[in-house]
Amino acid sequence: MRPEDEPGLAPSADSHGQKLTKARAGRGLVLFIAGVAIAALLLYLTIVIYAGISAG
Repeated sequence: MRPEDEPGLAPSADSHGQKLTKARAGRGLVLFIAGVAIAALLLYLTIVIYAGISAG
């Protein structure tokens, strides 16, 4: 395979400001997903605790 035919990523054409904005948005999305996961875990634990209390 010739070097020019190698698969790879093309350099980004975004400006420095656009790269910063995209990085900030990516971190925000990760934090949002983590927040939803934590909220779901807390809801699950609340239901388990309530079920344990009301069963007895």
